[in-house]
Amino acid sequence: MNNIAYLFDLDGVVIDTETEYSKIWTVIGDKYIPDVRDFANQIKGNHLNNIYENYFSHLSLMEWEGIVDFLRTKESEIEYTYIEGARDFLLELKAKNHLTALVTSSDDTKLERLFLQLPEIKTFFNTIVSANDKVKGKPEPDPYLLAAERLNIEPEKCIVFEDAIAGIESGLAARMYVIALSTTHKPEQLQKYTPKVIPNFKNFCLYCI
Repeated sequence: MNNIAYLFDLDGVVIDTETEYSKIWTVIGDKYIPDVRDFANQIKGNHLNNIYENYFSHLSLMEWEGIVDFLRTKESEIEYTYIEGARDFLLELKAKNHLTALVTSSDDTKLERLFLQLPEIKTFFNTIVSANDKVKGKPEPDPYLLAAERLNIEPEKCIVFEDAIAGIESGLAARMYVIALSTTHKPEQLQKYTPKVIPNFKNFCLYCI
């Protein structure tokens, strides 16, 4: 398995923040686009630029900057915790010298706060692709393809762990094998995209994939 790379989304995969983000985006959606049903779930895993283009491009620049400021303020209040079993799995991969990448729609500002709270997370990954990298965001394949390029491995030899539909679509579009975590969506929703769905990493078997 040493010729396999393991690529991880962040929120809902490594850290447990999806409930908090749902609350934040529900407040934003109710205020600015109340006619959009289930808005918070619709945008999970999407790059912030995509969220703006798809939902908020009708707003003035000042209004959008206000939304971003609100998001950043609320993000700064989040206390980060691991998804169950994620830390042990990452430690196992590190101990066995497997190639790993963090591929997230979060920007470097948020990542800096995360690393202040949980500094060891940064040590688990050979490379990190974030919103600050100049590639198209999820659901486009570009973030995962960039991670594979940096790891110097073919996309077909990558296993992606994702919880959001946009992220799953991104991994599949990159021709990678995707394992979905049902931390954000129900298993039956995820099984439409990939047959491999797990609740978390508790008792997850590296060699049973």
